[in-house]
Amino acid sequence: MNFKKILPFLFASALLFNVACSDDDFVEVTKAEAYENGILIANEGGYSTPTSEVSFVSSDLGIFDNKIYGKNNNSEVLGNVLQSIGFNGENAYLVSNVPNKIDIVNRYNFKKQGTVTTNLNSPRYIAFSGSQYFVTNNNFFDVMKLNIYNTANNSFVTSISFPRAAEKVVEAGGRIVVQTDGVTYQTAPPYGELATGYSLTIVNPSTNTVASTITLPSNGIIRDLISYNGSAYVLASGSTASYIYKINPTNGTFTTTTLAGLAQAQKLRIDANKFYFNDSSNKIFSMDMNSTTVPTTPIVTSPGTLYGFNVIDGRIFASDASFTGDSKVYIYNANSGAQLKTLTTGIGTNGFYKN
Repeated sequence: MNFKKILPFLFASALLFNVACSDDDFVEVTKAEAYENGILIANEGGYSTPTSEVSFVSSDLGIFDNKIYGKNNNSEVLGNVLQSIGFNGENAYLVSNVPNKIDIVNRYNFKKQGTVTTNLNSPRYIAFSGSQYFVTNNNFFDVMKLNIYNTANNSFVTSISFPRAAEKVVEAGGRIVVQTDGVTYQTAPPYGELATGYSLTIVNPSTNTVASTITLPSNGIIRDLISYNGSAYVLASGSTASYIYKINPTNGTFTTTTLAGLAQAQKLRIDANKFYFNDSSNKIFSMDMNSTTVPTTPIVTSPGTLYGFNVIDGRIFASDASFTGDSKVYIYNANSGAQLKTLTTGIGTNGFYKN
């Protein structure tokens, strides 16, 4: 999931103080504060209960606030499964897998601007290009599609369907890149992971048609897709090694960085020209993007169940997600691994977005 200032006059009549819920001491937050110059934290929710929410921590880590959606929208419930957050201009788009909606809020004061429900079926991720936004829908059964909407009035434009998956989606180099393969599972014990395939689909946003399909090598399972400086990057991993593919979305070519001996890498991020990724044991590694030396010593090992992960402006954000109670968020120095803060957030914390 970079915004302009809006605000204090909206709340000039009162200063309402909310004490931050955290393991550390924080500055008190007033409802007149803008949620700019900080990090939005997505709390997925408990699936069967409407417990999705959003938290906020300032860039200097001195201000922290929970449940900012409800607090700024008359205690309205956000939903059951907040999958992801995307940004366009002054708005944040809160993509709820359950109950099939996208709530649009002002990213500075979190006041709701509208809700989109048309043609959504298990929406997952969102990307933007020009006057349109692109939303993957994936129910892991019979719906795997990319929906396209107009940013001006949120009207539905068209859909593109895929045979096996529709997961992460990013804008890179003027194209929309869709992860159209990923993971499925064996139907009998031990229910092990299986690759659905190894495809990416490139969509031309000028015509809303498929420009090309890229087939990556049959290595492990596609785990992640991100965008950085006009290129798309894919992380795949297996039981003996992991792979980072740099994708040229214009001509469909790619280069490969092989992480030999580093198995089961799960999430990929880039910050200040460094790759960051974690393995299945919660070990977090980094390497220069141009390096060929595979790291063997982690920066840090994050406790619990590492679920949400990002690296923003030299700091690592990692969540130990709970789906029955509050989650914990650990913030580390991305170079030294020193722990900077611990936050107590909401249920199922799954993502961190620079605001």
